[in-house]
Amino acid sequence: MILNSRTIDDAKFFDKPILLFFTDENCKDCDTIYSKLQDSTIFSKYIGKKVNALEYIHYTIRLTRGMIPTITILSPTLDLLAVIESKDLKFIENKLRELLDEYKRRIVKGIKLEGYTPDPIEPTPSIIYETINKVIGGYEADTRMIEVYLTYTNVYKEYLKAKDKIKCSDDVARYLLEGKGEIKIDEKSSANVSMLVNYGVTSVQKLLDFIDINSGEVYRSKKKETKGILLDEALAGNALVSEYERTINEEYLSLAIKVADYIKNNLQHERGFRDIKEIDNITKVPYLEPISNSEASIFFSRLWNITGDETYKNLALKGLGSALGGALNNPKVIARAAIAYLKLFDSIKANRYLNIIDARITVVKNNGCNDSMLYYSGQCYSKIDEIQPTAF
Repeated sequence: MILNSRTIDDAKFFDKPILLFFTDENCKDCDTIYSKLQDSTIFSKYIGKKVNALEYIHYTIRLTRGMIPTITILSPTLDLLAVIESKDLKFIENKLRELLDEYKRRIVKGIKLEGYTPDPIEPTPSIIYETINKVIGGYEADTRMIEVYLTYTNVYKEYLKAKDKIKCSDDVARYLLEGKGEIKIDEKSSANVSMLVNYGVTSVQKLLDFIDINSGEVYRSKKKETKGILLDEALAGNALVSEYERTINEEYLSLAIKVADYIKNNLQHERGFRDIKEIDNITKVPYLEPISNSEASIFFSRLWNITGDETYKNLALKGLGSALGGALNNPKVIARAAIAYLKLFDSIKANRYLNIIDARITVVKNNGCNDSMLYYSGQCYSKIDEIQPTAF
C-alpha cells in the first residue's frame, strides 16, 4: 500500500502535500530524475513517494493520464492539487515551488477524485461486425480481435483472403493468426503469463505461482506487492478455464471458480465490476475499467457454459454491459465484448478439445452428444462447418 495511514498522518501533522512520482521499468530517465529531485530543497517540503505505474495501476488510472513520468500532488486529505507531466527537472522544481506557495497561502484548492461508473449498454450482434471491419480495415489487431476474426472465417471462408493484409499488435496476436512464429514477451506479470497459458503457449504451473489458492486473489507481478486487480483476476480465470478445457482436470476448474468467487464477492458494483476492492481512500473511489469488465464477462460466460450456473451468466451480462457503456468506440473492448456475446448467445459445446480458434466453443465434460460431436441449439453436429450461427 502506497498511501498508508502513517503517510497520511505525517502529511496532516506537518501540513505537507503528498508527491507521487509515477514511473515504470520502461522509463530510462525516470530513476535519474527522481534521484535528483530527492536532492532538491523543494522535495523536502513534500511527502514524496515513488510509484511503479504498472504495479499500482489502480493509482495510475485515478491519478494520471497514463503519461510516464507523471508527478501527482495530493493534499493531506487526498484531494488532487496538481499533475505535472515533464522530464525537465528545472521545470518540475519551479512548478513544485509555485504550487507549495499557493498551497500554503490557501490559493489552490484541491479537487475531489471522481469515480468512473458508466451506464451499462445492452449488447447487440453489431459488435461482431464492428470488430471484423476493424481487423480487415487495417487496425492493429490484438489477440481478442484475432479470435473474433478467426471465428468469423470458420463460417465465412472468403474472409480468409484478407489474412495477409491484417496488422497484428504483438507477437501473440501474430502467432494466433498464423499458427506459428516466435513470441517475445516477458513473464514477469500475471497478465502476460495468463495470456500465454490461455493460448497453450506456456505451462500452467507458471501461472499458479501468481495465485493465492486460498483466497482466489491473483498477484499482479512477481514482486507480489499488489493483488486482486480485476484484469489480472479475469485473465488468470480465463487461462485456468482454457487449461481445464484442454485437460478436463477438475483442479483447474475449481481454482477458476475460486477466482470467480473473489471477483463476485469483492469487486461487484451495481453497474459492473470495480478494478480493485476498496483498500484506501484512493481506491474507495469506484472505477469500472472497460477492458477489465469485458475480460471478466468472457470469464463468467465460459463458466456458465461449463457449469450451467445462471449466476455466472448474470455476472457475464453485468460485465458486458459495463464494458460497452464505458468504451463503445474502443475496438479492443468491442472485440472482447463480441467474444462474451458469442459465448452467451451463440454458444457451441464440445466434449473434447479442438485445436481450432472459435470464440463460440466451450469444452465441457458431457455435451449430450456422441464423442467428438458438437452441441448447438438443441442439435448435435459432426463438424463446425455444419453449424450456421444466429448472431452473425
